[in-house]
Amino acid sequence: MQVDQAVRQAEAIFRFTEEVDRRLAEHGIAGMDDLFRIHEQVRDALGRVDGRELDWASLEAGRLSTALDEIGRQLAHLSQLKESLEAPH
Repeated sequence: MQVDQAVRQAEAIFRFTEEVDRRLAEHGIAGMDDLFRIHEQVRDALGRVDGRELDWASLEAGRLSTALDEIGRQLAHLSQLKESLEAPH
């Protein structure tokens, strides 16, 4: 009985791995080996990006966002001022 159960479990695992491979293929990945190769490539590529550079870029993006928000507020205020000056008195 244990042998039959082990065979069924092995077959279920095999079917599952085939299903995973099919799903990966739907996204252009040729199986688990290809997935692991892509993972390694991404890890190596990201390893070449310095964390300090990412921190700097993130801070700069935050500063730019803040500056653009302020410019947006100023433009909205200018638009309101223009409308009030153009309104008939």
